[in-house]
Amino acid sequence: MATTRQHPIRCPLCEHEQEVALWDVLDIDREPELHERLLKGEINRVTCASCAGSFAVSKPLVYRHLERELMVFLDPVNNGRTLDEVVADFSRTVGNLDQLMPTDVPLPEIHLVIEPGELVERVFLREQQMDARLVEHIKYLMYRRNPEKLPAGQMNLLFNPLDSTPEQLCFMAQNRATGRIEAALHFQRSDYDALAEAFAAEAGPSLLEEQFPGPYFSGRLLVLQDLAEEAAEAEEEG
Repeated sequence: MATTRQHPIRCPLCEHEQEVALWDVLDIDREPELHERLLKGEINRVTCASCAGSFAVSKPLVYRHLERELMVFLDPVNNGRTLDEVVADFSRTVGNLDQLMPTDVPLPEIHLVIEPGELVERVFLREQQMDARLVEHIKYLMYRRNPEKLPAGQMNLLFNPLDSTPEQLCFMAQNRATGRIEAALHFQRSDYDALAEAFAAEAGPSLLEEQFPGPYFSGRLLVLQDLAEEAAEAEEEG
């Protein structure tokens, strides 16, 4: 069931405090209109009663669409929490869900994301029947091949299905500080299909699962980790 609860918030523009109803769970099977509201950025967006400013509230949110066998947990890394703590909380939650479900009812595919844009992207990817880990692998390649145009510390890469074509996948480069879209990059769909076929042919755990063991996985984060390791190694050698 889609649920909201009252939450105390402070306007980031004028610091006015007020109580507002915010979404905790989006049950798309019961209220499909929430899907479109999510894509439009209307979920957990607040208008300040004092200054009339509009802003998004960063809070946990569960997206559930069992018809598509998809569940996504959005849990922002804020309020002093670390990514490791977010991952640990998610793992406990999934473990509890597994115990509560009947043995003959498998859990849907469950994702963990930490930013609203990632949530929307996972929804798009499921609609396009695309592999989220493979898409993060492609992002990793794009970051590494375009370090000046796509500095991983400053830019997000988000899949854009609306501007993708049968020949090319479109990715939008978003400035993390301003939220603005600064560039569009493309990846040949035939190359995506070839990678998908190659990874699917592997026996045992795939290289994708080794590269992105999860439960939270991000091509951008992996690039930042690699760059930090490379800088440490260069410092030791120097």
